[in-house]
Amino acid sequence: MKALAVTLLALAAPSQIPKQPAKDLFMHTLKAPGVEVRFVDYHWQPALFEAFEAGASIPEAKRNWVVARVILDDRPLTLGTARVPVGNYGLVLWPNLDGKGMEIEIRHVDMREVYPNLNALAPAPRGETFYRGRAAFEKVSELQPRMDVTLTEGDDRVTLTIRWGDRRQVLEFVR
Repeated sequence: MKALAVTLLALAAPSQIPKQPAKDLFMHTLKAPGVEVRFVDYHWQPALFEAFEAGASIPEAKRNWVVARVILDDRPLTLGTARVPVGNYGLVLWPNLDGKGMEIEIRHVDMREVYPNLNALAPAPRGETFYRGRAAFEKVSELQPRMDVTLTEGDDRVTLTIRWGDRRQVLEFVR
């Protein structure tokens, strides 16, 4: 049954995925002490995200996407059990290529290679991986028509929350 659903999604998704990039996107910057996050407010595209979740065989769902830039300029942070040193990072979303689910990666990269064209979700350039783990996008009832990221701090923690469409991913960094 799951294989049938993935096959149907793969056949249906290409017709629902926009062929032309959006021209009304903006770069946003968030700051907390020692942490800066930059992201583009990409439009919610449910067919594309579902293809990414399913690992459908369309080109857009077979590569990673850099969804944000994370800059640590004060001190290292810990995500899970991984220590992330001061530096520039891509917050990378990996598709479900192995049937085990999507993954999130924190990769040290030269960010000049990531956002040359704000109108497309860029693949991550080469760089050192400091964290990679399962993505935990939960479905929520409120629809966010564009990607939105929040950055909050408290109790020696920095919480980065990605809201996109009817999905939410929370990453909690420890100081």
